[in-house]
Amino acid sequence: MANIFHFSPIKSFIVVTVRRNLYIKNNNDCGILLTETIFSMKSGKHTMAEIGELEFIRSIRRKMPGDGGEIIRSAGDDCLVTKSFENRMMLHTIDTFVDSVHFTPDYSSWYDIGHRCMAASVSDIAAMAGVPAYTLVSASMPPQMYFEDALELFDGLNTTAEQYGCPVSGGETTSTPGPLTVTVTVIGWVEPDRMIKRSGAKPGDGIYMTGCLGDAMAGFTALREKKDGYGTLKRKFLRPEARVDIARHLTESHRINAMIDLSDGLASDLAHICEESGVGAEIVTVNLPLSGEFRELMQKKEIEPVDFSISAGEDFELLFTSGDSTIPDTFLYGDCQITRIGTVTEPSETISLCFQDGTKKTLTVKGYEHFRS
Repeated sequence: MANIFHFSPIKSFIVVTVRRNLYIKNNNDCGILLTETIFSMKSGKHTMAEIGELEFIRSIRRKMPGDGGEIIRSAGDDCLVTKSFENRMMLHTIDTFVDSVHFTPDYSSWYDIGHRCMAASVSDIAAMAGVPAYTLVSASMPPQMYFEDALELFDGLNTTAEQYGCPVSGGETTSTPGPLTVTVTVIGWVEPDRMIKRSGAKPGDGIYMTGCLGDAMAGFTALREKKDGYGTLKRKFLRPEARVDIARHLTESHRINAMIDLSDGLASDLAHICEESGVGAEIVTVNLPLSGEFRELMQKKEIEPVDFSISAGEDFELLFTSGDSTIPDTFLYGDCQITRIGTVTEPSETISLCFQDGTKKTLTVKGYEHFRS
């Protein structure tokens, strides 16, 4: 199957664009010719069934990179063709986002949805200290989805991808009865001596994280409940950042042993590192970086902030371990704070939370898990 915007049929309509006229043909071979003037006079938005896949692809292809530089052949053929990464290791990651599971236009613009999908995918490249290079996007859209919304979704995807240096260079579109599904594939590279896996944590390592914990899901809560204020929390959910630059800086300046991005929550993602590395961990709760807006919202909702923060996902911050004594307990990279929140322990120990009064409790993994959450 071709994967560079393969032309899949729309069941309800076959839409053919000839010059500036739009001919809509149904299954009974009855057609209506709409001139550009008549079409532009229609008020409101137009569905994908009205516009058709081919016109959508023409519209987004104009925004995609053409052939040249590292790209030998962009959209228009069966495959994206690029130059090789020579002696660097290739990174490939794929994420699927489903309407009403991973996003909803009830609380987000279509541009914001595209941004979130792309940043989440690039974050996987950052978690291995890589550099994103290219993106492929597959979109399965219901015929009743508005064409203008689909373009806005693509703009969010592509603009964000360009910001990280991995423009959308191909993909596929198809119709579906629903729901809307977006699949993002990011291809990147990393030097062999700078690639960081989950499996390298060692007893005695410090456990560090970038940014603040729990802000994204707190922002989602504020959006869902239509609360005024909490702009920082809301933005963290709507426009997350993939920490590519920080990951590159860390691996250039320090010895990093293990790393993961915080997508499913601290409890779940730290458990992944511990499982892959065969170690335990101890988290000091007083050191968890909780923002002022986060604490304010938790207080108003009467929610215990530590419990919420360790199980909340979607932050897309970096969680890493290091035995490098030159890394301070807290420091800034640009405007992002990096904080030591705990220590890697021996394999025989579990993951535990250490409270300010000296008590400890075993951490129960409560992050997001598909099919069970």
